[in-house]
Amino acid sequence: MSDAPSSSNSNSHAGAETTENQRKRQAASEAAQDEKKARKQLKRTKSGESIVVDFVANFVAGGSGTFEPLRGRVLMSERRLILVTSDSKTTVPLTSVFDVAVGQVPPEVEQFFDHTVMIGYVVDGVQRTTVVGGDRETVEKFSLILYRATLRGSTVALKHPAKIGGRFQDEPVREVGLHLETDRVLFPGTEDLTIGDDAFSVDLADVVFFQVLERTVKGQKRLVLSVQHITQDQTVTTEVSMESRRKMNILGRYLRQMYHYLVSDVRSLDVSDEQLEVLVGLYSTGGLGEDVDLASLLDMEESTVETHTQALHDDGLVESVDPPYELTPQAQFLINERFEDVNF
Repeated sequence: MSDAPSSSNSNSHAGAETTENQRKRQAASEAAQDEKKARKQLKRTKSGESIVVDFVANFVAGGSGTFEPLRGRVLMSERRLILVTSDSKTTVPLTSVFDVAVGQVPPEVEQFFDHTVMIGYVVDGVQRTTVVGGDRETVEKFSLILYRATLRGSTVALKHPAKIGGRFQDEPVREVGLHLETDRVLFPGTEDLTIGDDAFSVDLADVVFFQVLERTVKGQKRLVLSVQHITQDQTVTTEVSMESRRKMNILGRYLRQMYHYLVSDVRSLDVSDEQLEVLVGLYSTGGLGEDVDLASLLDMEESTVETHTQALHDDGLVESVDPPYELTPQAQFLINERFEDVNF
């Protein structure tokens, strides 16, 4: 009897990893779809607010006075989060939320939950914590909608580029909008910073490093989010700040969480050097369609390129196996991280 593992077991394991990566990406994109769908419905609170979230879950409400989880409905409008059971109701104004943390659970309740969103907020000057639990997909989707809701309508002070490489730039600070998406942060009002009519954005797949600093902005001491990212093959630093430390904390949490999803997806993949070379080739010739002979460019057999392209698609790095090829954010992050390992 052979000691070698069977190919069916190996394929099953690879398929499980691919399914998990696809599930994470789908959960992130569905969060935005669910929010839009909910807005179209006529469900409203008694005060006339539109309900954008409504699901049943276990939770520990900040006003319940007990660490025992309760079973009830989780409702959210554009103004408040409401946790309701048969005999209790906890209301959390979104303007009072100062923290949203996924996966961080107070030790008093960690025995009750596997996947959670912890919400820190203030009522009458007292800090409180509410923990909402559920399956991983529900927690991911709910947290994304909650991040967006707490930051919706915010104005930020944007300095771009603050640096190009290591060189400081004398660019003015401008007041612009803020919009969170699953794989990027968009700044409405910055169309002049891009080619075309699109607003400037920072794609998480292009982020190299980010940190929170304290600097003087518009004559005030503020927290500043400094983000290094790749733009047109060079490292650029963009700085973002808001007057509200509460909102800056939530924005930092959002970026860390989304970046964690992206990085964990990529680093769970087993991509060979040859597959990475094909991926970089697809990236370099993106948008050129069938006009480029990728096999000749990479000095590979056409069948080999097709095999690797299919594998990259199965791993969620390439949207389609047919030209023109479109790479996912995970693929762009992988290229940025391992580009120096590729030799043509």
